[in-house]
Amino acid sequence: MSLFKKSKILIIGDAMLDKYTFGSTNRISPEAPVPIFKIEKEILKPGGAANVAANVRSLDMQTDLIANVGVDNNGRILKKLIKDLKINLFSKADKNYKTVTKTRIICKNQQLIRIDDDCELNENKILGKDIEKLIKNCDAIIFSDYNKGSLGNISQLIRISNKFKKPVFIDPKGNNFECYKNSFAITPNLKEFENIVGPCKNHAEIVKKATNLSKKLNINSILVTLGPDGMILVSKNKKYQHIKATSEKEVFDVTGAGDTVIAVLCAAYISSKSKDLNFAANIANIAAGEVIKKLGAQSINKDELTSLVYNDLHLESELEIEYYNKLDELDDFDRIIKNPKDLKEILSLIRSLGFSIGFTNGCFDILHKGHTAYLDKARNSADFLIIGVNDDNSVKKLKGSKRPINKIKDRMEMLRRITLDDAFIIKFNELTPIKLIREIKPNVLMKGGDYKKNEIVGSEFVIKNGGIVKIIPFVEGCSTSNIIKKINKLSD
Repeated sequence: MSLFKKSKILIIGDAMLDKYTFGSTNRISPEAPVPIFKIEKEILKPGGAANVAANVRSLDMQTDLIANVGVDNNGRILKKLIKDLKINLFSKADKNYKTVTKTRIICKNQQLIRIDDDCELNENKILGKDIEKLIKNCDAIIFSDYNKGSLGNISQLIRISNKFKKPVFIDPKGNNFECYKNSFAITPNLKEFENIVGPCKNHAEIVKKATNLSKKLNINSILVTLGPDGMILVSKNKKYQHIKATSEKEVFDVTGAGDTVIAVLCAAYISSKSKDLNFAANIANIAAGEVIKKLGAQSINKDELTSLVYNDLHLESELEIEYYNKLDELDDFDRIIKNPKDLKEILSLIRSLGFSIGFTNGCFDILHKGHTAYLDKARNSADFLIIGVNDDNSVKKLKGSKRPINKIKDRMEMLRRITLDDAFIIKFNELTPIKLIREIKPNVLMKGGDYKKNEIVGSEFVIKNGGIVKIIPFVEGCSTSNIIKKINKLSD
């Protein structure tokens, strides 16, 4: 069961392109007493705010990124990397802006030098007319500040975010944190923190100074990252928490660790029913401990992180209890769904358990062998099957004034019985079930007959949302119409 629920997170800040150039040095240059570096391969990754977005997206969150990206070659590369990750990028084309690029020269897994090709903005250009709409429609905002000028108007952006009651998470930079006033949480590393409050001799001094800074700037929480010493979380009206590092002896590369912390902290907080920042900080600590074992800016997917969290925090028993409680809650629902509220809760429970949802539909007027064979195959094609049934009025429009033979209540009850309470059944009054399909968003859409996939109502929507369409052939010679014709013939 994943710790992360589907949410929309907006990242605003300084995006950059990270280049990792690998090679070897086997001889000294005749031109100067320096080694000759022979390039063997190059890896390109999104960096800065784009790496924060990559981390958020890897947790299966809908991710929007507002950042300046140049129209130069490095900008084109960065945009493609972002697009490939299915991150929605909002960037204003500016021929005068050069994409920030950091190139790391690496030999035998050791970084020799970093080359920074920077472009600081003279004036802020990140604020567009649609930014308020993007903030309003998201669940949380992350500001990724690398001090490149993109967030010159961050105070205004925080005001807009607070106006719509969206929690603001900030990875801060610079010599003045005044611009971060009224944010929800900031995540400075120890050097960035001491740059603002002065040297800290021990944990007690960090806590004291973080408490004072929190009060001064009206920031709800300050998470100070301490490298191999873990993290300290200071929140208003709560006891501070020291979280020990998980990878003291396995640190390979700290590049992008701060990006992982802010991304996971925000995503875990938004996903938590109780909005528990302490728990979110523990998850962020575990994630950071994992990514620093790898070379370069890395992200971690939601399943890998969920597994690590449950193992590290010894939550296996809690997971098992929650799992069976949800199954019991699902089992308590009547298999015939009577209202939209029940449908919404059933779908939420099924998805939270990690199960797939199948959907099929029909009139199911007079049930026969063809129906039972079809429904058996449909039930085996997904973890949970939902059957949409045309109500009486829509059947008349589809089949004629003499149909249906059986009323909707009876048809649904018979379906419940022949599926052995192993499917959920819901009626709909439209001629097609497209409205229901859009609400359910099934993983598998099923239809019986000789259709082509693109002829099935809802197929385009399901495929677009990552689902599949399955055609189950009819049993030869079995149909409700044939049964009715046979009865009419016998009655003549």
